[in-house]
Amino acid sequence: MESFPSQPYFYYANGAALNSIQKHKDAIEILEGALDYLIDDIPLENAIYKELVKAYTATNNTSKANMYLSKIKS
Repeated sequence: MESFPSQPYFYYANGAALNSIQKHKDAIEILEGALDYLIDDIPLENAIYKELVKAYTATNNTSKANMYLSKIKS
């Protein structure tokens, strides 16, 4: 991420990895940062939102989880 700071996929991959090792608060910070760099990439946007839903659900923040769940486009 330091070499390519404006590449949202790297933020997504890092956030997903943090979610998988149950570092949900760190994952939330990284994934929300990814949204700042996202431009017209609906599949990646949906993937980021899904990871945010997982992280917020794991931290018992259902209101934020539902907010990101509602943003997922089909």
